[in-house]
Amino acid sequence: MLSAAFGIECESMATATPARITKRTLKIVPALCLFLASLAILIFAAYPMYVIRPFREQRPAALERALWVLLHDKALSLIAASLVTLFALLLWRRAGWMAKLLLAPAMGLSVLAVTSTWINPFEHLFHPLGQPTYLAADRAAIDANDMVIAVTLGGESRAYPIREMGYHHVVNDRLHGLPIVVTY
Repeated sequence: MLSAAFGIECESMATATPARITKRTLKIVPALCLFLASLAILIFAAYPMYVIRPFREQRPAALERALWVLLHDKALSLIAASLVTLFALLLWRRAGWMAKLLLAPAMGLSVLAVTSTWINPFEHLFHPLGQPTYLAADRAAIDANDMVIAVTLGGESRAYPIREMGYHHVVNDRLHGLPIVVTY
């Protein structure tokens, strides 16, 4: 009666709440999709680092996929991250605070993914030995019990001590006039 006299319309909480939740959900869904897309871009960029890690056997099919990703990840990640960032910026003005909590990390993750395509953390693990030096076999510095990696090519041989290779992991050298790389 009171509502009819003053022209006040009353809605029950039961009918107002689902509409409000639906409207809020419609604002969060695109932000959630962009967040998931940015996670997918980051996984795409990190896949080669996961597959091609040292001291682990790589399967041929996984290695082939990882190498394909390495060939294409810079361009594809840049395009995908640009799209995620563009759509996130377009949604930003209309988004509520909950959606913005997803949009901000989505943009950050997509930038991180693009940046990670230019960095290979495994390159920082190995420090090449540089120019190897050779000692005469009769010098006291050489222990007869030292374990070595031996390489022979065209009648010419070289031995690289494991105690040195254990730290450096890589030696760039020339043997029989050809450049070689010895790894451990």
